[in-house]
Amino acid sequence: MYIKRLNKKTISFLWQLLIVNCTFCIVHLYFISPVFAAKQRVWKKTTSTTQTVVTASKPSFTVKLRSDRRALNISFFNLQTATSTNYELTYTGNDLDQGVVGSTNANEGNSTTRLLLFGTCSKNVCTYHKNISGMQLTITSKLNNGKTLIKRYKVKP
Repeated sequence: MYIKRLNKKTISFLWQLLIVNCTFCIVHLYFISPVFAAKQRVWKKTTSTTQTVVTASKPSFTVKLRSDRRALNISFFNLQTATSTNYELTYTGNDLDQGVVGSTNANEGNSTTRLLLFGTCSKNVCTYHKNISGMQLTITSKLNNGKTLIKRYKVKP
């Protein structure tokens, strides 16, 4: 087994390194003050004596792709503010122009949902379109005040 002998310069350097490290540790242990966490904040409960009722002046919509990206889920809200709401989905699939058209009924209540499938179904067997591109959804609502609300969405399948 070969053990190399240390020369005087190496021993001197190691001693200096040891002294510097010991000094650094002593300074941190005795002269640095500890850090304390801030006091935990206690929130007071507030009580409200007045209630504010907000009524929406127009319908609202949420549009989301289904997790398998083969259908579009549309949620309609505040439908009582419109006399009618129609939707139209257009896209290119299987190298042909495809689309879905529909509307909501007043007897469905204040909110409803629609699931628009990118394909066709017959007897619980669905065939989905392939190579879908250029998807656009247009929702048109005739408001109770006589105005027309049009919302357009570009969907990336």
